[in-house]
Amino acid sequence: MTIHKLYGSIAPNYDKLHARWLKYAGGEAQCAFEGAVYALVKPSIKLLDVGCGTGTLARKITKLVGSDIDLTLLDTCSEFLSRTLDIPNIHRLHSSAEFIPSTDQKYDLVTCAWALETTRNTTKAIAELVRITKPDGHICIVFCADKCCSGLTGRAMRTAVSLRGTGKFLDPELVIKTLHDCAVKSIRQVPCNGPAVTLVVNV
Repeated sequence: MTIHKLYGSIAPNYDKLHARWLKYAGGEAQCAFEGAVYALVKPSIKLLDVGCGTGTLARKITKLVGSDIDLTLLDTCSEFLSRTLDIPNIHRLHSSAEFIPSTDQKYDLVTCAWALETTRNTTKAIAELVRITKPDGHICIVFCADKCCSGLTGRAMRTAVSLRGTGKFLDPELVIKTLHDCAVKSIRQVPCNGPAVTLVVNV
């Protein structure tokens, strides 16, 4: 079973499974990610959420700034996108991070939460995130990272993710190097614990 079909099969229970991951392993990284996103979101911004999942971040953003935002959700899993139908005034794209549909206008802010590690070609996915972002725009990324994880529970959750086959753990240094190779202006790593990394990238 491919990873995308696997995610489709767990879509009804995804929010519960992901909440467990955040509780025991990725919570600090998620808080760092959301804090960075909220600091950059403003009315009339053009935002693309890559790997939007069931739309949790999109709901929080629309609650924060209302409908005065040009918001597009992208996911390769149609079962996830179908769970975002309650969110009004948004665009939806059924595609992958490696093949983001070209548009005439790029985005002020691109977010990618817990999706980079599910891509088949991570280097291409990172290049696509940079390509689709406006000059001086920002990319906020949070991903499962191959780094030391203290605590028995955190290590157990990391093992569970690996065994379930829902993602791989990326080398943060390789992710940062790939971003630098794309000639971004700056990369800020937000401090957090756990087997995860949050990056804020200025394109």
